[in-house]
Amino acid sequence: MNLSNDVLRSDHPTMKGYGQFCPVAKTAEIFAQRWTPLIVRELCFGPKRFSELHAGMPTMSRALLVQRLNELEEAGVVGTEPLAQGKLYRLTRAGEAFRDIIVMMSSWGQRYGQGRLGPADMDPTMLVWSMKRQIDPRDLPAHEIVLRLEFRGVPKAHATRRYWWIILRPDEVEVCFKAPDEKDVDVVIAADLETFIRVWMGYDGYAEAVERGVVSMSGDPGSVRTLKHILKVADQPRERPISFAPFEAAA
Repeated sequence: MNLSNDVLRSDHPTMKGYGQFCPVAKTAEIFAQRWTPLIVRELCFGPKRFSELHAGMPTMSRALLVQRLNELEEAGVVGTEPLAQGKLYRLTRAGEAFRDIIVMMSSWGQRYGQGRLGPADMDPTMLVWSMKRQIDPRDLPAHEIVLRLEFRGVPKAHATRRYWWIILRPDEVEVCFKAPDEKDVDVVIAADLETFIRVWMGYDGYAEAVERGVVSMSGDPGSVRTLKHILKVADQPRERPISFAPFEAAA
């Protein structure tokens, strides 16, 4: 089998090698750099501008993100498209081949890494945006539903992000961190942040969290049922199926 058209020949001087011809070593030289898997994860959801990529990894310095993107572009994993301002970054064919690795890393992390969650991981912004991009467009309601999220136990670093609004329409999902004008709230989720992260990820069951009084979902009963289905909140712990595909791809 001739793979000459797909062979990556770039030799980036800042990428440290292992001095081995083993293909595992060659893959690790590119993929095992700090932050690189998360950059690939973000691009699995579709092409993004620099600011959009950084929003998905807010604790990564912008300078390091520039460096990693340059390395990945020279390695043939990331391609760019010029825009009026800046660039649009996308995975190349070689980059797309990492998608299965991202899925396997997610599955492994759910099964064996959930015990590593700590206070520094309790980021409500990451939670809400993760919820948004895991909503299947085919599950969107026939009429608009406004969801208000109220988190307790938010770390001081994220204290200004205790409250969120998610507006679910038949054709789109909108996220706001300020109350939308002239919108009645249909459902309120009030929860301890860490507990809700664990419930949403499937590590803990929703039913037990409600029984303990650390999570509640109140409002119009029909909308509550619809939202539980859309958000795939399960009463019992289970491994959550996570999609790493562009939002439009699920339509």
